[in-house]
Amino acid sequence: ILGVFLAYHLILYPFFLSPLRDVPGPYLHRISSLSSLNKQRKGRWTMTVYELHKRYGDVVVLSPTEVSVNGNSKYVHDIYIKNFPKAKFYENFRNHGFKDNMFASLENDRHIAYKKLIMNLYSKSAIFNKKNGTHSIIVQKVGQLVDDIRQSSSGKTQNLGIEVYTLFASLAMDVVSAFELGMSNGTDLLLHPEKRHIIISHRQVASMVFWTTLMPRFWNWAASSTILKASYDITKWQLGLYAQAEENVPDVKEDENKSTLETLKQKGLKGEYAYSFLTDNIFAGHETTAIQLAYMCYELSRPKNLHLQESLRKELIREFGHPKSEKDIIDDMSKVDVLPYLNSVLDENSRVHASIPGSEPRLVDSPYKVEVGEGKVVELPKGTGISCVVYALHRQSDVFAEPDQFIPERWLQYENEPDEVFRQRIKRMQRYMMPFGKGIRMCLGMNLALIEMKMAIANLYWHYNSKICSDWCEITEYTEDSKKLNPILMGETRKGENRTDEEKMTMYDSYTTRPLNDECWLEWYDNQFEN
Repeated sequence: ILGVFLAYHLILYPFFLSPLRDVPGPYLHRISSLSSLNKQRKGRWTMTVYELHKRYGDVVVLSPTEVSVNGNSKYVHDIYIKNFPKAKFYENFRNHGFKDNMFASLENDRHIAYKKLIMNLYSKSAIFNKKNGTHSIIVQKVGQLVDDIRQSSSGKTQNLGIEVYTLFASLAMDVVSAFELGMSNGTDLLLHPEKRHIIISHRQVASMVFWTTLMPRFWNWAASSTILKASYDITKWQLGLYAQAEENVPDVKEDENKSTLETLKQKGLKGEYAYSFLTDNIFAGHETTAIQLAYMCYELSRPKNLHLQESLRKELIREFGHPKSEKDIIDDMSKVDVLPYLNSVLDENSRVHASIPGSEPRLVDSPYKVEVGEGKVVELPKGTGISCVVYALHRQSDVFAEPDQFIPERWLQYENEPDEVFRQRIKRMQRYMMPFGKGIRMCLGMNLALIEMKMAIANLYWHYNSKICSDWCEITEYTEDSKKLNPILMGETRKGENRTDEEKMTMYDSYTTRPLNDECWLEWYDNQFEN
């Protein structure tokens, strides 16, 4: 009997009966999900799937019931824009007693109902409308960021290095918490560095994403005492923020938007049901923005990339002139929003260093056909898991030339490039871009995050230039003849000796990435480029 059982599961089903039998991929993936789970546990999955696509083609088998697709923007359109239902992976992003929220909702109808409650708050027009508080929040917090860097780095004569990954997380936390709860109820981490330990607690809990999403029943067993304490501290901190916001309801004018909390309450979601939404927004909103800002400033600070800083500063000076004082702040969000070179830096950073580079799993809701090579088509049955790996999409070599290189100019019009050719080239690249997801499930906070990052980068490089801190690492230097920089790799096995800046900025291989050492040390100087 055992022999028959093994023959069926190890040979007969995977090679003759499985609907995925003609999908290429490793044998172990055909017979069990254990291989994929183990690689996710070890932080090796994103690169594993990327390498599988390079070896086997656009469609590869990940487990007996799951495939990954790549190489054709049709898959992005069908899966995410046409909105296949989410896999149970997302369900475990519920909070406060497993209360549902928009990101964790699996059913499309329920997600749409949730989104309608608060989507108007996150629209670009609402965020840019000076009648609402978001403009004031961003300008105030960016001003505090500029001051922090002056006091901690540019205004000093020694020990100039500051750890910007945590600093940017503090900015993002201050902004998103004020947006969600009202300005007077948000955090003040930029003004009070001693409170930034809560950022570290969030990182510790975020490191448990495998157990949170794929093995939740074993979470408490897998968590160390440090992580258990961090989880407790975060919950206590969150509930304290929410309690304060419940007591200190912001005064708003008749034509002014309420906070997210007050809007949810007005629409019938109260207590922990509302808090689950807030917790998801605050956790993701500070984490992903910090990752983007840290990698953006790091890329601009690499010795071979200092010309990018100069190009950015020249654009800022052309538009806004020189700062009139050390307290001067660019506060025109509409002008900052459309700066071409600034946008090209953000676009390229979100391509190379996507905050969420991993698989975005969905479920096939009706039989779906995929092409597995040489015109052969496989029909995936309903219920099959299907996903794209963002890291792989962003590195399609026929779409993005030199895909591992940080080249902001790819997003700008080339010399002598006809307008229509430029538009079509950008349109094609955008079809493969998923830094904020795609379709109706796209990140609700995208507009807030984008203008927050643009305002931060614009003001920082209007006032300062940055360099990698030599006390932190061995800085990788290049000769004048060097045309390419070493790509920043992903995965702990690729960090080498963890000695150089490039090794220390290795990206963590997980659903959400981060610098492998959870730090990025830069030095800041008053601008010294020629006017």
